Amino acid sequence: MDALGIDIGTTNVKVVLVRDDGTTRAVAHRPLSWTRDGDVAEQDAVALWDAVQGALGDVAAAAGRDGLQAVGAVGLCGQYSSIVPVDAAGLPLAPMRLYFDQRGTSRCFDILGRHEDAFTTWLERHPIPPVGGGLALGHLLAFQFDEPTLHEQVTAYLEPVDYVTARLTGTIAATQGSMFASQLIDNRRLGTTAYDEKLVALAGIDATRLPPLLTVGATVGPVRSEVADAIGLPVDVPVLTGMTDSCAGAQATGADQRGRIGVAIGTTGVVLSGVDELGMDLDHEVLAMPGLRTDRYLVSAENGIAGRAVEHVLASLVHARDVLGDHGADDPFTGFDAALDASPAGARGTRFLPWLSGSMSPQADPSVRGGFVGVSLDTQRVDLVRAAAEGVAHNLRWLLGPVEAFTGDPAEEIVLTGGAARSAAWSQVLADVLQRPIRTLAEPGHSGARAAAGWALEQVGAGGGDWIRLDRSFDPDPATADVHAHAQTQFTAAFDALRPLGLGS
Repeated sequence: MDALGIDIGTTNVKVVLVRDDGTTRAVAHRPLSWTRDGDVAEQDAVALWDAVQGALGDVAAAAGRDGLQAVGAVGLCGQYSSIVPVDAAGLPLAPMRLYFDQRGTSRCFDILGRHEDAFTTWLERHPIPPVGGGLALGHLLAFQFDEPTLHEQVTAYLEPVDYVTARLTGTIAATQGSMFASQLIDNRRLGTTAYDEKLVALAGIDATRLPPLLTVGATVGPVRSEVADAIGLPVDVPVLTGMTDSCAGAQATGADQRGRIGVAIGTTGVVLSGVDELGMDLDHEVLAMPGLRTDRYLVSAENGIAGRAVEHVLASLVHARDVLGDHGADDPFTGFDAALDASPAGARGTRFLPWLSGSMSPQADPSVRGGFVGVSLDTQRVDLVRAAAEGVAHNLRWLLGPVEAFTGDPAEEIVLTGGAARSAAWSQVLADVLQRPIRTLAEPGHSGARAAAGWALEQVGAGGGDWIRLDRSFDPDPATADVHAHAQTQFTAAFDALRPLGLGS
């Protein structure tokens, strides 16, 4: 049996066709764009669905005639804490509000002002307090109270995976995991299919606009006939409940195994692990959340902008097209590995601070901004590139300690996925800065979609494939340990020094 896996990212949609033995048969992706203006960050939900359909069509074309006839399940994963308001048919009524969108934050703080027990109640039951900052609860409050005319037309507010699932099946549904960022579910019990009445009441949310909850791994419904016919799927192919990209990353890397931590570096950087009890380290923004298991929690810590920061340096500074000349490249990562190899460890004293959109864990501050420090007359362009890669690694090193303290399980091995894992030179930089062995996945560019497909196959009784396929190994170079230890001290000191400036406020 085959399966389709769909990964809904911020900047692209990826679709894979895999066999039940874990072999990838076909891959396709379509780009996505989004806009940001101050507190507003939005994405066209219609364009998102078009991209999904386009990528499905591309995979069908790559598979050849009757290439999808063996498909027996569809799985989805994607970015979350982004909300699409939909009508009864699952069609969007407004653009999707992305996790960068800050509207509704003040209304979250109003909850804390109205109810003196709100902070501790959320901490005990969820466990994130209602503090806004791009969380889905803020989006829900902003839609409901700031756009009441639109709210009256809404049937449900959906996360991206649930929105695409609704477009695929015609059924509106969600799970405890997909609705985690709504902050309206008591997560002390895994496997629940009900919103928490006290959290809903304290927030003042209109519960009639919340999607019904299914158990994780349930079948939402079959693919609609018009979608199946368009790409050549057989009738009645089941679509399983969607998972967050954090769950997919943990599934792909085996982050739930003792002594192993998963790191996903794409647009953002995420550190993943597992723990037996619900909880949160408020000081460092490390938390336990529902995953794919009903006996163990997923530990997730969002490190903030990561691969996107490096891409920005490459596209806007190194390969820029502007009045100074055309230095562009079709692929901004052209020459990336060569540049890393041409600059010594420590980038000749240049440090890159990757907080281009504020910092997240282990020290959250939306107003702090990044940049280069330590630039001297010795600094070369390749040093800026290496400093960017090292800066992302130093931010992760800063976070690893709190994650290990939270789980009580030191990481003997880190499994890397996402775009960074495609680069041997960047993987080595990560090993050297983190001073931990790094293993990369064999197919890191679409590991989330593969994980979703593999999970879907397991739920329909066709699992057993080799889904965690480790590829290359990178051991830390002990000769660089002192250089990176000194750089780490400078990195955190730069954060403390720049934070009071509030450059992003």
